[in-house]
Amino acid sequence: MDVDSWGGMIAPMGAAEQTGGNNGRLPLIELHGYQGVVSLDTRGRFRLPDDLTGALQRTLGRAERLPGSEVPPAVFERLAFYFVPGSRRRIFLYPAPNIRLAVESFENPPASLAADTTRRARDYFFLRMRFVEADRQNRLVIPEGLRQHAGIDEKVQQIALVGHHYWLALCRTELVELEVTGGAEAFELAADDVLDPVRRAPSAPASGPAEADQQP
Repeated sequence: MDVDSWGGMIAPMGAAEQTGGNNGRLPLIELHGYQGVVSLDTRGRFRLPDDLTGALQRTLGRAERLPGSEVPPAVFERLAFYFVPGSRRRIFLYPAPNIRLAVESFENPPASLAADTTRRARDYFFLRMRFVEADRQNRLVIPEGLRQHAGIDEKVQQIALVGHHYWLALCRTELVELEVTGGAEAFELAADDVLDPVRRAPSAPASGPAEADQQP
């Protein structure tokens, strides 16, 4: 199975994440700059790109040596991900240490969401979640329920694999083109405020009464 136009980096978070600063939990794994097209076989399997698997194995190898490991042993023997339903007909793949981000989001949902909506979305999320181990050729099988969620039927032979900071997203290739087309205008509206370091410079904190008394 071929992989086209691939590149990027993967890294663990900083030292505070790896030590007691994170209550002894394993570091989150950051995924940046990955975008590629992977082929599906007749069983709905795709092969992870070699550079991605190598980087993940190195990062998880460091995580394994940390005290208080919460990651299933299978992750250290071969690559594995939590496959979960994502927004906009996507499938999200979380490295095992990162799944807590999604779980905690459902435990502390935005106040603007109705309680019943949150409950039904949470139930759907956990019903569709699957822990998937790669085989010895680093192939992963997309669970049937998640293929239905993403509209990936037996006629789909290639899918996009895109890095999104703490997870990978799988989707039909045409959805990536739609995201690019639809997102370009939004990016232009937001880019200056989001990316310009001068406009994003934090304002100086207001001095409290005690601090004000100490000013020269």
